[in-house]
Amino acid sequence: MESIEDLSFLLPGYAFWDVKRENLDFSRDKAFIVSRLFERGKLDDVLSVIVLYGKDETAAILLNNKYLNRQGLFLAHTLLGLPLQDFKAYATLKHD
Repeated sequence: MESIEDLSFLLPGYAFWDVKRENLDFSRDKAFIVSRLFERGKLDDVLSVIVLYGKDETAAILLNNKYLNRQGLFLAHTLLGLPLQDFKAYATLKHD
């Protein structure tokens, strides 16, 4: 089994173009990594991060994120089976 340090392939350039990926730590920066992949990653990236952190930990991170974009919010709602109203970011979403 790979160590967590060998999982840098989970940080694709198209999702983390604005940060030095080598400086990200999978434990320390897990909230940033999960949120960014739900907002900017491909479906495979999102599924990989759910496997890495587990459904419960991923859900806890996303439920408490105040600034999740519309795409990330609805993707989390769909994949994790959580009510939209439970997400803190849902309160700031414009309901057009």
